[in-house]
This record gives sequence, C-alpha cells and structure tokens, in this order.
Amino acid sequence: MKAWILLPLCLLAAQAAAQQGSPQPVRTESLTTYHGGGQSRQLQEQSGPVTVRWGQPETLPNAADYRVTVADLDRNGDGVVSREEVPEGHALASEFKLVDRNHDGRITAEELAAWR
Repeated sequence: MKAWILLPLCLLAAQAAAQQGSPQPVRTESLTTYHGGGQSRQLQEQSGPVTVRWGQPETLPNAADYRVTVADLDRNGDGVVSREEVPEGHALASEFKLVDRNHDGRITAEELAAWR
C-alpha cells in the first residue's frame, strides 16, 4: 500500500482515539486492616472495583515449626534429624533439602539453627 494512503488512515485512527475521552480518575476508598495483619485498599477502576492487599501477617500460622530443635524431633536419639523423623505437614518436611546443607540426609543442630 502506498504511504500517502496510510497517512489519512492513521490520522483518522488517532482522532477517534482522542475523542473517546480521558479515563476516569481513580477513586480511593479507606485503608483497612484485613485478617492476618496486612492492609488493603479498595480502588474503583473503569473496569470495576479492585482490592489491593499487602503486608505480612503479624505471626505465621506455623511459626512454632521454625522454633523447633533437634531434640524435639530426634525420635531415635542419634543427635540428628532424618526425613523420617519430621512430622507430616511440618514446615521442615517441605524444606528438608534446603536445610540439609551437606545433603547427607540428616539435619544437625547447626543446620537447623541456620534455617531459623
């Protein structure tokens, strides 16, 4: 297509976009604290309401998992924690490989202290 034909089409498209009007300003509702210790703000956009939440909860629901010691979990008394000794659902169960820094399948008191 020739450039002289495209120019009027581009001008028409730009004029149509300008006539659609500017977007409505965002209306901000009150700042609130939601369950768990974070905060939220309600915004009204052209497409509808938007809720923005941020912040950390005051306490983690499994905070006690991170205060555990080797003595708490060591069921066979060998001074280390094996994967079998970690209760199902415990935070350490999903992070065992991360905590076991030397990857020997056992967590020492030093490795556990570094995890906290």
